[in-house]
Amino acid sequence: MFRNSYLLVCGLLALVAFQTSCEDFGSRSSLNDCPPCPNNTTCFEGDCGCRTDQIDMGSWCLPKRENLFVAASLDCPCLDAVGLYLMDIQPETGNGSLPLSSYDLVGRGKLDYNTQSNFTYYQRPDGDSIVLYNITIPGSAGYSACWINSSLNCELDLFGKFHGPDTIETKVLYRRCRDKDNNPSNFQETKQLTFIRRQ
Repeated sequence: MFRNSYLLVCGLLALVAFQTSCEDFGSRSSLNDCPPCPNNTTCFEGDCGCRTDQIDMGSWCLPKRENLFVAASLDCPCLDAVGLYLMDIQPETGNGSLPLSSYDLVGRGKLDYNTQSNFTYYQRPDGDSIVLYNITIPGSAGYSACWINSSLNCELDLFGKFHGPDTIETKVLYRRCRDKDNNPSNFQETKQLTFIRRQ
């Protein structure tokens, strides 16, 4: 009987030791390990998130830079959550020439913010304006066509008006559309999108 009690105690001690070591290992792994983090998020103590030099856009991170504006809308196909970097701003002078400023539009599927395109910047007494023609869709590998539904894709132009230095109210025009057989369509639509400056 003593032998059976001894074996039972040894077995319980071994089980407790195994359970404790598993719990210790589990707590360590949950603090330091993450499932694969989506997009460009980083693992921090078991959770995916953004670094201090980035802005949290929900499931992806946007690098902080000067003249960064962000917008989010459930109503704008292909522009649901985006960052707009305005760079190398060259205002139009009114002498007939249109100096080209540069911008980059970044989204969840396109995280490289070094691919610049041109836009026009107008200084106006009632608020400066910007015009971005034929936007490259973020995450589209350079395509300018946005599929707004399963049978129609359109090109996007964006017309914006500054309201103070930190807000740009824009109209996004979906036009120059084509159907899935690449036939031209007369469809046009305008959506509103507000960009807010982020520091």
